[in-house]
Amino acid sequence: MAAVLALTPILVAIVLLLLKQSSWIAALAGAVAAAVIVVLAFPTPASVLVDSGVEYFPLILEVALILLFGMVLARLLEAAGSMSQISAWVESLSPNRPLGVALVVFGIVPFAESVTGFGIGVTIGVPILRHLGCTLRQSALLGLLGLIAVPWGALGPGTTVAAALAGLDVDELGLSTAWLNAIPVVIVTIFVIAIMRPGPTSALGILGSAGLMWLGILGASLTVGMAPAGVIGSLVVIVVVGTGFVIGKRRTGFTRRLGSAVLPYGVLTVGLLLARALHSALPSAATEIIASPPFWLAAACLIAAVTVDDRRRVSASAAGSWIPIGVGTSAFMLMGWIMTTTGMSEAIGAMLPAGLVLLTPWLNAVGAVLTGSNTGANSMFTGTLTAVAASSHVAALPVVAAGNAAGSLAALAAPPRVAMAVQMADASAPASKTDIARVQGQALAVSGINALIMGLWIQFFV
Repeated sequence: MAAVLALTPILVAIVLLLLKQSSWIAALAGAVAAAVIVVLAFPTPASVLVDSGVEYFPLILEVALILLFGMVLARLLEAAGSMSQISAWVESLSPNRPLGVALVVFGIVPFAESVTGFGIGVTIGVPILRHLGCTLRQSALLGLLGLIAVPWGALGPGTTVAAALAGLDVDELGLSTAWLNAIPVVIVTIFVIAIMRPGPTSALGILGSAGLMWLGILGASLTVGMAPAGVIGSLVVIVVVGTGFVIGKRRTGFTRRLGSAVLPYGVLTVGLLLARALHSALPSAATEIIASPPFWLAAACLIAAVTVDDRRRVSASAAGSWIPIGVGTSAFMLMGWIMTTTGMSEAIGAMLPAGLVLLTPWLNAVGAVLTGSNTGANSMFTGTLTAVAASSHVAALPVVAAGNAAGSLAALAAPPRVAMAVQMADASAPASKTDIARVQGQALAVSGINALIMGLWIQFFV
């Protein structure tokens, strides 16, 4: 009976999401249900809640700030025309369509997503893909496939949440996720080649771009840490492939306006790396704050705001749009903390037959499709994944990492995100229901194949 009650908060949230209620309403309802069930069936000493809350609640604040400053930065860059400058540069230098697509899918979209999150990479990538000559459906699906680095999206709050709820080191989880992200990278690469049908040389370019991104993220995870790994890995692709384009065209296409467009990204990337090095050398509360992602996202916002005349209105609009996202994410995190701290997640895990760890990636995949984010999915299911790993006598790290990678890729199949991608592909007319349905089906196929392979890998190799 207790295990069935423990499922109630998740079921409440899922039912509300299926009924098309806002994510923040579903999250708040789930958190309230979790609190009520703790009183009824999972009494927990106040000292345990306080000790755990002291460590976890600052993380909720950090994630909320990351989301806020990420959204403000995206709106400021859009208002400044930075996105159009970057798009024009790619279009002018791409030697052919497949190689241009490779740069967008494995470089530009992951980079923008790693910096700002929210699927912003799709809003940048899809228009570029259309200008490169891709069809509406191709542009929408390829733009969604560019969300290949979502574990590090917005500097990795979803991965940070999973690490906190599972009691794992965040950089260790980031590294394990980076290794496993080879599976979604291979799947996405196969789909990109199938869509573009490139010649041998261009196919090698697509394979090389995918490999560069994976190796860049893996190398950054090994040497620098989780938070900037997605930024660095995708930046490697942009620099290497972009340099190849420049050499081929014998011109850089670099202008002062393009420099202004990329400056906030540069400040964020370099500042975060230097600050993390400083904190490693001189650990203290002050250097920890300076090395945090929200600090440098805020700095990037200040740089971007200089070139925007109506910066106050744009920032206020972004903050208003952030409220439901921030509330929803915080509520999902609160629900996950309640369920993990009070033993509810462990009770749910005990319901699954021992050894069926192959099901765990599917939990996060379903959660990500419903909530639209790996942060929401990790908040709901990380505790359960950890409990299933324990009951199956396997290490929690690979199980949580596989769930993180599976849920992150599945976020591309969230219905609102698919609809946005299709609409971005043709902003001149309302998105066709047929186009949305077909892209939705393809996106679900990608995420389903990934979850299946992840599950089989855990079942037979962990």
